[in-house]
Amino acid sequence: MSNRSNAFAGLALIAMIAPTLAACSASSGDDSRPGTVTPAASAGGADGWDGNIAIGVGNRKGVDLVTLPTPDQVDVQCHGEGDNLTIDVTAPNGWHATLTHASQTITVENETLDYPAHDFAESQRAIDAVNNVSRKSELPIGVTWDQPAFGDVEIQVDDVTPPHWMVNSPYEDFDMYMHISCSAK
Repeated sequence: MSNRSNAFAGLALIAMIAPTLAACSASSGDDSRPGTVTPAASAGGADGWDGNIAIGVGNRKGVDLVTLPTPDQVDVQCHGEGDNLTIDVTAPNGWHATLTHASQTITVENETLDYPAHDFAESQRAIDAVNNVSRKSELPIGVTWDQPAFGDVEIQVDDVTPPHWMVNSPYEDFDMYMHISCSAK
């Protein structure tokens, strides 16, 4: 009997302590903070996204095409700092993107449109071609980190979608144009 009583007392103690430990570990390990989003310095002038935040596929605006959200419609969560910074972006119409500091690759998915996660990056050939002509923007195309301030990222990406993404447009490129700022903690 005493073993059973001790077992019940031990379970009761664990039941009382577990929520406290969970709360402590969640608060100490959660380094997430909101970031801000604004239009990119240049936003795909040929596609007409200039002056807008843009994310999506195709060459026109639509629920299953390119979303042009306002800053308050985009949720940006910054995790970590410096070289350990990662950014999660959630935009209307099911768009979700993840960026990792110093990487030219953006991982994008859209569960609403049944687009599984795929890595996108501006091709070096496109970057070189654009850099050989005059541009309005002082920031190059692709993903530019820590400009104009540490923790900022300029995203100007136009890349071909994978064949398993069934895009509702003859123009099947993925576009993402925005500037994100993750202020230091």
